[in-house]
Amino acid sequence: FVSDFDRMLERTREEKARQRRKRKDCDLINDNDDLVFDMIKNMKIAAEEDRGLNNKRQAATKKIKILPFILSQLKKSDLHTAFLDAGILSAITEWLAPLPDKSLPHLMIRESLLNILSQFPPSNPESLKSSGIGKAVMYLYKHPKETRKNRELAGKIINEWSRPIFNLTCNFKNLTKEERAQRDYELLPKKQRLRPLNVMSYIFSAVRPGDPGFIMRARVPAPSNKDYVNRPHNEMEYVPSKSSKKKVNKYEKHKRAFADRKKHSKTQKAVGISIEGRNMSL
Repeated sequence: FVSDFDRMLERTREEKARQRRKRKDCDLINDNDDLVFDMIKNMKIAAEEDRGLNNKRQAATKKIKILPFILSQLKKSDLHTAFLDAGILSAITEWLAPLPDKSLPHLMIRESLLNILSQFPPSNPESLKSSGIGKAVMYLYKHPKETRKNRELAGKIINEWSRPIFNLTCNFKNLTKEERAQRDYELLPKKQRLRPLNVMSYIFSAVRPGDPGFIMRARVPAPSNKDYVNRPHNEMEYVPSKSSKKKVNKYEKHKRAFADRKKHSKTQKAVGISIEGRNMSL
């Protein structure tokens, strides 16, 4: 039997526990916001100090010193939305931007921040434009001294960011036939592109069986431009072949040696001996 007083106490305890959970979540959110804003502030200060050191022709080491801590926070996926809302892209832009002497930031900074940008959720075009991150990534993509790995990653990031702007989908199942044909044409080597012709006419102009003007004849096979990365599984079982040669015992060896000696003895000619001793070595 549970009295009304016990029920009231139970409801009171549940209400207090619920309030404590709400207060804890609120405190956690406030702590994260403070951490995010402080980190962005420190990133901008470090970038400004590095620009000042570079103007004085000194080593710009402020960003590289705090880079491990910055990466440890940016890798937290649960804080990505908070970082984007707080304006982390503008701070990353300052870190990726070239120094006053037109030199690139440290390779470790460029490589690590590009990896972080590739892991961030998609941003709206307004924030990308206002932060200037697109120009910074494009600058690295076109820079001749940038590494090949970073250029490929920067190109991938630019492609992902540009798809929402042009209302393109990242799912290839939703692409139309024309979009797939255009993409296949762009992946062709430059030598195989027919520039004077239209892309669609190049792809769909081939006469097919049943069409008027089709001629049944042999055609030169065209080389494949695909990169095959999956090796087919070999279903054949390897069985080592048995040697057809028989082992030769001692009797066979002696028999063959005797036959060879007999053969050579028959072919030898008799040596003539001179009574006068001519042609004899002394």
